[in-house]
Parts: sequence; C-alpha cells; structure tokens
Amino acid sequence: MRRVVIMVNKLAVVLFAVLVIAMLMFQSYASLVPMSWGFPTLVQNQSLTDFENSFAFSNDFESSNISFPTIASTGSIAALSAFPTINQTSNITNLLSQCKFMNQQQSMQFAYPWISIGFSPVPSMGFL
Repeated sequence: MRRVVIMVNKLAVVLFAVLVIAMLMFQSYASLVPMSWGFPTLVQNQSLTDFENSFAFSNDFESSNISFPTIASTGSIAALSAFPTINQTSNITNLLSQCKFMNQQQSMQFAYPWISIGFSPVPSMGFL
C-alpha cells in the first residue's frame, strides 16, 4: 500500500511538472480595445533671410575769392601795393555703398513613442 501512495505522489509531481511546462509554452495575451501605436513626429523649420543695402553720396563744393582793388578799379597807383587776388576752390566727394546679406536656417525634430492600450485619452499617458 505504501508503494501505491509513493507512486501516486510521484505521478502527481510528474503531472504537475508537465502542466507547468505546458502553461509556460503558451503565450499569455489580452484583447484590450482601443489599441494604437506609432511614433508621432514634431517638425519645426525656421528660416530667416536679411538683405540690407545702404548707399550714401555727398558732394561739398566750396569756392572762396578774395580780391584787392587794382588800378583799373580805383584809378590810383596806391592800389598796386596791395596783395594780389586770392582764389581758393575745394571739392570733396564722398561715396559709400554697403551691402549685407544673411541667411539663417534652423530645423528641429522631436519624436516620441505613441502607445495607447485600454481607455487612455492621451497616448503614452496611462495615468490619465
């Protein structure tokens, strides 16, 4: 009788081991609805173009005439001792031209995993 009990115990242990191995071989799964997945990507492109053109022109014309009296204008010989006529002319021209160009581009991309299982209103936010 004792042998029968030992054989039954051994058979129960073997059956339990086979049952555990059989349970581990099958996948566990759940059918929860809704379910969504993907990788949403946020893309931002920024471009800045700057063109600047400056032009300046200046002309400074100056003339100065200093004339002392002569014999012809006064009719006297005393005018001959005076200084002669002085003429001064100055012409200054300035020209400035400047051209600037700048182009700047910036890109940014951000992606995050999007998984929603169950009744989450916002993907990847299971605590809501």
